[in-house]
Amino acid sequence: MRIIDKLKKKDNTSLVIRNTLISIVVKGGSLFIALFTTPAYMHFFDNNEILGVWFTLLSVLAWILNCDMGIGNGLRNNLVYAINDKDWDKAKKYISSSYIFLTIVGSLIFLMVRFAGDFVSWNRVFNISTSVISSEIMAAAVQILLASIILQFILRLVTSVLYALQEAFVPGLMNLLTNSIMLIYVVTSNILGNNNNITNLATVYLFAVNLPLVIATFFVFVKKIPKAAPSISYFKMSYAIEILKIGAAFLWLQLIAMIIDNTNSYLIAVFVNNSAVVEYQIYSKIFNLPMTAVMLLTTSLWSTITKAKAENDWVWIKNCYKKSMKLIIVIAVMEFIAICPLQLFFDLWLGEKSIIVNYIYAAVFAVSGIVMSLRTVLASYSNGLCELRVQSIYMTLGAVMYIPLAYLLSYMVNSYIAIVVANIISMMPYCIAQMIWCNKKFIRLAH
Repeated sequence: MRIIDKLKKKDNTSLVIRNTLISIVVKGGSLFIALFTTPAYMHFFDNNEILGVWFTLLSVLAWILNCDMGIGNGLRNNLVYAINDKDWDKAKKYISSSYIFLTIVGSLIFLMVRFAGDFVSWNRVFNISTSVISSEIMAAAVQILLASIILQFILRLVTSVLYALQEAFVPGLMNLLTNSIMLIYVVTSNILGNNNNITNLATVYLFAVNLPLVIATFFVFVKKIPKAAPSISYFKMSYAIEILKIGAAFLWLQLIAMIIDNTNSYLIAVFVNNSAVVEYQIYSKIFNLPMTAVMLLTTSLWSTITKAKAENDWVWIKNCYKKSMKLIIVIAVMEFIAICPLQLFFDLWLGEKSIIVNYIYAAVFAVSGIVMSLRTVLASYSNGLCELRVQSIYMTLGAVMYIPLAYLLSYMVNSYIAIVVANIISMMPYCIAQMIWCNKKFIRLAH
């Protein structure tokens, strides 16, 4: 009962604990689904090159989600203050201005990419022969996924509202629903023999990724905060500009993070081959599992840190930071423990599609998972405090060095693992600099 009473409280620690515990249950379901999704995909496509293209398509088109001018993150931080003051008129203006602005931007992006598609060979862009996928099928798949991403581009603003409302576990529920729909479709298609169709898969993805966002939007603006529901009459350019001022810094961080986080599959496809993307995805799914704990924590933590800053509660922020660093040590241990039973797990998980473990590669992926976890934790503090200078400088440095380094190393060793190594090296300067900054900042302000 004491635990339940604690979770019902609205103090900052209770909010983080509540969202994290619920997220663990939700994410546990998502991980269970994901466990079966990868081998199901491997059976869906007879050719690993096509599966590699599918993973790469999702990765590359998701770049568009980083072109929201920082509106999502700007809204998230501004909305925390409006909600904390219960100023629903101000909240409605922030929300309305954000939705309308992003709808305009999204429509322009769709038209530009759609127009460019008439002059671009998508097979050449994604390094796949027309003998494997015809140019017509490739173009159709790209267009369907483009429409899906643009819809998501606009609809996912609701997640920023949910974070500001301290309901950080709900986006996890949406992801669980999306993964469930995709798994059901892929498994059913495999059983019925309707597989090997990338355009049908893209169509189902369009439905699966946007339906949960529509449901969440209805829940938030009809049931949760109807007083702040978006309205054209509440669009204010001054509010859009205010969000953009904060969002501009976040936009730059989104763009450079996109280079470091979302180009791995594409670089592997271009510098190595599409089949290598599949093996990369297999290792990634295992060694990104411990980082899931970090993502569960930081999803809620960002907005709670913003709330604590508004309340001038620096002691809480400092104590929370110390606990976060201890979590990274636990994550590091978990990453290396996972290497020992890896072959057994691959065999049980992938069955006849299993691969032989390269333990050097596994160690590199373990280090990658640790560095990504550390970077994620550190970024949640700088983002929540809106102190972005260190992150902007050192993440920019990492983004500038990443692709040339990835090309050079992959050329030298002729393996996709070189790209993972380049990714680790590009993140290290930021992690070191941000830790130094946090230690100085929190010690000074907590006294």
